Amino acid sequence: MIFIEQDAKRLLMERLDECIKSHADMLDAGNIGSIYDLQALSGLHYYLKAEHEFTPAEVEALLSFQDPLDVARWCWEENTHEHSFPICDLLQEIDAYKRFEPSAGRAAAEERYSQFREALAGNYFGYRKELLSWDKEKLIDHAGEIAKATDTFWSLMADYTPVMEEMDFFLQFDDPLHRISRFGPFDDINAAMRTLYDSRKELMEEVFEAPPTEQADPAASVRERLRAAMKEVKGYAAPERPAHDPGAR
Repeated sequence: MIFIEQDAKRLLMERLDECIKSHADMLDAGNIGSIYDLQALSGLHYYLKAEHEFTPAEVEALLSFQDPLDVARWCWEENTHEHSFPICDLLQEIDAYKRFEPSAGRAAAEERYSQFREALAGNYFGYRKELLSWDKEKLIDHAGEIAKATDTFWSLMADYTPVMEEMDFFLQFDDPLHRISRFGPFDDINAAMRTLYDSRKELMEEVFEAPPTEQADPAASVRERLRAAMKEVKGYAAPERPAHDPGAR
């Protein structure tokens, strides 16, 4: 997840640059007030890029707006905190999510997240219904599989921070829940989803090619990557996580 956070921050920095350029293009050179406004906005732009220590939640939140620099400017003007600039708190205080235009991809991300959750729920509750027809011996034999599916489902519903390309990949399958859960259990569902997505080539080969037994098993390669990812996650302190707003990506 550290790499994902770095990518998100880099994207935000690029968006801030685009915003200041756009505001400069719209400058009314004959209006002194407009010039002063751009000067103030330029100062905030510099502060955000060079001095402010962003939390992952702040990065995600600002990326959800069409013009994150303008939104940050309103937060700045309404900030009553003497020694800090808590962007997420200020966004709530100024009712930013209702006042400002969302980013172009936010609606699409919300729709995809809804589709992903619906697919998972369909898989999980369909599976539960199937389990009711199994006898006790079969339930015992498949106890591990049942536990992994249940744990993965609730982890995805409660702890997963949605990423469009990951959801798109698993929505290709009729049963995305079991495509994911069979590699579990997972200590960090977000790190696991990123690793599984990065291993998508092997997963697709396993599904469509069914390589002979003398060749390397793609699933084994994926499991090795997951073990390495889980070890890496355990080596870091848990980062502060944003609220589960699918639009904030």
